Amino acid sequence: MKCIANVRIRVDEKGRVLDKNDSPIRGLFAAGEMIGGIFYHNYPGGSGLMSGAVFGRLSGQSAANYVLETTEIAGH
Repeated sequence: MKCIANVRIRVDEKGRVLDKNDSPIRGLFAAGEMIGGIFYHNYPGGSGLMSGAVFGRLSGQSAANYVLETTEIAGH
């Protein structure tokens, strides 16, 4: 028996994971099939690959910017 849980992590437009109050969790990013809000009633085949490619790039850029900003603030 195959079981797919339809519980997804909420993210903003920069790929930052949101808490229960829809506020970004500092330093936590997500992409791909684990994020929610893209498909509400159906899950078309192959959509995870596209979601991973698009949001993976977006989240990766956001994570890189976060690291650069936090290390600059720390003086490193």
